[in-house]
Amino acid sequence: MKNLKNVFKVLMFTAIFSLTIVLSSCEIDREKVSVLVPTGTPSLGVADAFCNLDLIDYNIVSGSDPLVAGFTNQNYDIIVAPVNLGAKFYNTNQNFDYVLYETIVWGNYYLAANFNISSFDEIDGKTVVVFGKNSTPDVVLRTLIASKDLEVTLEYVDDVSTANSYLLTGKADIIVSAEPSLTKVKAKKDIYVFDLQNEWKVLTGSYSLPQAGIFVKKQSYEKASVKMALEKMAASVRLATKSPDKLINSAISVDDNLNTIGKETLLEAIPSCNLRLEEHNKEAIEFYFNQVIKLGIGQTVGGKLPDEGFYLQK
Repeated sequence: MKNLKNVFKVLMFTAIFSLTIVLSSCEIDREKVSVLVPTGTPSLGVADAFCNLDLIDYNIVSGSDPLVAGFTNQNYDIIVAPVNLGAKFYNTNQNFDYVLYETIVWGNYYLAANFNISSFDEIDGKTVVVFGKNSTPDVVLRTLIASKDLEVTLEYVDDVSTANSYLLTGKADIIVSAEPSLTKVKAKKDIYVFDLQNEWKVLTGSYSLPQAGIFVKKQSYEKASVKMALEKMAASVRLATKSPDKLINSAISVDDNLNTIGKETLLEAIPSCNLRLEEHNKEAIEFYFNQVIKLGIGQTVGGKLPDEGFYLQK
């Protein structure tokens, strides 16, 4: 009888211990994941993950300053940011703790004009208003201008909203704009649009423009909850082509700025946002960064090509 009691005690202890392990595991698996993302095409791309995974604690921001602060403080598990910004931090900070998981925005920049532009060469001798000096839209435009040896005067403004307002009010005849806000401009005024992504592909031979990506903190990546969040974010990006209605419904529920743009406008704009996952991530990024270095603004990517450590080894 005593032996039976001992066996029972052992079994009870084992059961309680196993239950404790399971409960602890569940708790770890449900650990909150902090995500920082800029409003616009990036937030549109990952919005469905925010709606369908309650363990994500997301912060949607405007402008580059919060992203710079996020990379500096390294308080977030995941940051969606321009690929060149991540490279700059990686190349210039020895203790930088983020790696690139996936590039998700492959260019959403367009020339918008009051006259028809059927060829990029037609901006020769013209003035173009560009937003974000030394940032991606500026680098793309300057690279294309240099490749064609054109003479173009560039006038800079701080953001895409200001560039759009210049075109709408007649202060500019040609601007660089970006989706999804460009579609809203088209609804207000008859304008002509020229796709800079297509021109970039002509220049590169095949590569798309690696604009924004998902960065994950190395020490967070092994957490089950973080891996789950990354998978959901990647799945959300795929909805841009598979089920745009679903993605946009999620986007307008989590991002006030996108809600202001409106569902109908977003539906029209989403094909031009170039939200997708591509295989040739590294090759496309290195081509882009080499162009930046050739323009003499290599400091925007940290002065050199990032090594293998910049990319997540899955």
